[in-house]
Parts: sequence; structure tokens; C-alpha cells
Amino acid sequence: MINRFFLFCGRMDHSIMCVPQSPKYFLTTFGCQMNQADAQRIRGMLTSIGYEESASEDDADLILFNTCCVREHAEQRLISRIQSLQRLKKSNRELLIGIAGCVAQAKKERLFEMLPHVDLVFGPNDIPSLPLLLQHARTRKATGAFAAIGGFDGEQADGIILEKPFSALVNIIRGCTNFCSYCIVPHVRGPEVSRPLPELVDFITALAGKGVVEVTLLGQNVNAYGKDIGLEEGFITLLERVEEIPGIQWVRFLTSHPRDFSFQAVERMSRLRKLCEMFHLPAQAGSDRILRLMNRGYTRRRYLDLVEHVRTAVPGACITTDLICGFPTETEAEFEETLSLVREVRFESAYTYYYSPREGTPAASMEGILPESDRKARLSRLIEVQNAISEEESAKQVGRTFDVLVDGSSDRSPGHLLGKTRTGRVVDFPGSSDLIGRFVRVKIDRARLWTMSGTLV
Repeated sequence: MINRFFLFCGRMDHSIMCVPQSPKYFLTTFGCQMNQADAQRIRGMLTSIGYEESASEDDADLILFNTCCVREHAEQRLISRIQSLQRLKKSNRELLIGIAGCVAQAKKERLFEMLPHVDLVFGPNDIPSLPLLLQHARTRKATGAFAAIGGFDGEQADGIILEKPFSALVNIIRGCTNFCSYCIVPHVRGPEVSRPLPELVDFITALAGKGVVEVTLLGQNVNAYGKDIGLEEGFITLLERVEEIPGIQWVRFLTSHPRDFSFQAVERMSRLRKLCEMFHLPAQAGSDRILRLMNRGYTRRRYLDLVEHVRTAVPGACITTDLICGFPTETEAEFEETLSLVREVRFESAYTYYYSPREGTPAASMEGILPESDRKARLSRLIEVQNAISEEESAKQVGRTFDVLVDGSSDRSPGHLLGKTRTGRVVDFPGSSDLIGRFVRVKIDRARLWTMSGTLV
């Protein structure tokens, strides 16, 4: 049983707020795919208690922010946006405003002090508490719940609402025990907790029965899946079991940790027909000294060996990464090692950041934090190098034909659709909306930095 802490603070208001007959909610989600998966659960839970999704904040009875605290700047933007909602609160006394996710877990009751017009706050492990929190918020102002450990009790396929009915995000492990020195995530999501294998297989089988053809398996470190429940090769075993589920055609996963990614697992993955040839391998830095300071648990050489092994075992594999520049005490020469890693590996794309101190992490108290102007300058140089490589790698796809899962209509080009390849490349092409959710073949005619354009074949 998970122990939950409920906080009730602020002025007691003995008047009972009226609940609209058909209440509406407006949900905004920030951050990683795990937050997007949490959004699926939140939508499902709100629907189960009678809420309908609103197209705008102005028409909502509940405005909810599902948050991420990885970057300080993003957190500040969130606070500013919530502050701007005071106007709506003044005009609609019955409006409820809530903050969910990692910022909620990190700040807890401090959010009520910072944002007095907020009614409920709950962490990523407390989504099941949402109906009760709403009930309290209607009668007692300012209510919160913050569980230190997450789990999977009671999660069902019919209890989530997918953004796209043919594609699902599936959390297979929650929490993180890596404690990279710069990262706040283990402090807000708690230790690793794996979802039992039979339960996961049943869950994904049920999704397939509802028309899902693509699943993305999620975790802060998917390679650690199963270790806490006695499955030493849990992740690859799970992939092999999902391979056998009828109806599921494409399988992806995010995010892996290079330290825990064994060569043996890569060999077994190479034999899976449904597993897409897409590997997100966060390198973070190219200097061994910086990697040690980050507590990443691998060397540059180990990382390069893993990349080589993936590309040998899985021809055509698309390798993407995360990179941080300007880490405390990083020298110019060490930053150049990151640039040389990028040039050597030739990542198809990369999520790039400059170091942002997060309160409570070891790195935040390190000496030698670089001026922000220097960190930003290094980020600009890193982006320039990676963008040039991404553009070159994208250009190589012109003239080739790919299987594409059609995601939806293009907002920019009327009569055009958007889809993605097995390697995650975005493709734009003319076509009818009745193709959404289906697999098609597209020949690439033109390539840009982030997207490719083509024609149906």
C-alpha cells in the first residue's frame, strides 16, 4: 500500500461551490513522454467522473497543468502562465485550477503560497487521488497529495484516453534510482517500480483490442525494467512478449540508459520484427571527467562501443541523444570533446540543453558554475554542429521509400498528411484524411532539417 500525504490549507469556506451539470476541463501537459502518458490517465479519470474536455481555458470549469521540472526556465514560464489566470478566477468563482506532475511534487505546499488562486496540487504518483482532491477542492480550498513512491494499482486499458486512438504510450517502470548529479527526477518521481510483466502483456493486449497498432514503452530507464521484481532480463523479455501480441505492429521505447544497455540485449532486439529501428541513447557529454561528475556510470569509449554495436546488429538504426553543455567546471577543451562525439556518432537528431541548476541536486552546489552567457554560447555552437549533421542525414533519405504510420492532417499544408517512419522521421505528403491511423508507403522527394516530404506509392 502506498502511503499518501494529504494537505489541506488556506481559508475554510463553509459555502459549498456548485458543480456544473456537465463540467469541462482543460489540460495542458509539459515535458517528456512519461508526462504525456500521465495525461492519458488524467483524461480517463476525469471522463470517468463526468468531465468533458474543453477546447479552451475560457470555457473550462477545471484548468489543470501537468508539469515538468527538469528545466528552471520552463518552470518559471509555467508559474507566469498560472499567475495570468487570476483574471479568469475573478470572473468565475467556481473555476478550479490545479497543478500536477513533477513541479507539484518538488514544490508541494509552497505552490499555494506562490499562487494563492490555485486549488489543488498533486504529484505524478497521485493521479488516482484526483477525484478525491476535486471533491475537497469544491468545499475546502487548497488541497494536495504527494506520494513518495509510485505504482500501477488499478491501471486498465479502458481507463485511459489516447490522444490518437491507434497509438499508445505505456509506462512500464516508474521512478529512477540513477541519481545523475544534475537531475531532479529521482527526487520527484521516487525509486524505480516496475509494472508486473503479465499485467503489462494484458494491458497492451487490451489496447490492441481497441485498435492500437503502435505502442511506445516508457520509463526513465527502460533498461532497468524488472530488476526490482526479480527479472534480470526483464526489458528484453517484455519486448519479446509484446512481439507476440496480435494487432500491435510497431513497438518503440524511451528512454534507455547507456550504462544498462547490454550488447546481449541489442542482439536479441535485432531479431524482433515489430521493434522499430530507433534508439534514443542519451550521451549527455563527450568528456570522461564530465561524465564522472554527472554520475552517468559509463565512459566515452563504452558509449561509442554501444553505438557501434547497435549499428552493426540493426542496419539502418536511427540513433538520437540528449546532450548537456556548460556543466559546472566544463572547460573549452571538454566541450570540444562533446562536439567531437557528435561529429563521430552523427546522431540523426539531439535534444540539446545548457546546464540548468536544480535545487536539491548535487550539481547545484558544485563550484565552477559557468556564467549563463557562456552556457548559452556553447549551446548555440552545439546546435549548429548537430543541425548540420541532421540536415545531411535527412538529405540521404531522398529517393527512398518508407512505411509510414499516418498521424494526422498537416496544419501548414491543406490537403497534406503527417506521419512517421519506423525510425521516427516525420513525413509530409498529400493524401486523404481517411488514411489517418493506417500504414502507407511514401517515396521521399524532398528533405528538410526536421521533416521530409514525399508522395504516396
